[in-house]
Amino acid sequence: MADEFDRASEREQQARDAALAATRRAAAAMPKGEPGECDRCGEYFVRLVGGLCGFCRDGRARP
Repeated sequence: MADEFDRASEREQQARDAALAATRRAAAAMPKGEPGECDRCGEYFVRLVGGLCGFCRDGRARP
């Protein structure tokens, strides 16, 4: 017979599995990108999405 600890462990594992599945779905939906020069800043990056680097896409300043 399962006690409260066993049921709590099962619920925790189910929550972990659901979070992992959601993370995998989000990663699969992420565009792959390609290397090249950014259309906006002109710097070379190994990953451009839609011709823009991550900094220009997000509106962040480069370090």
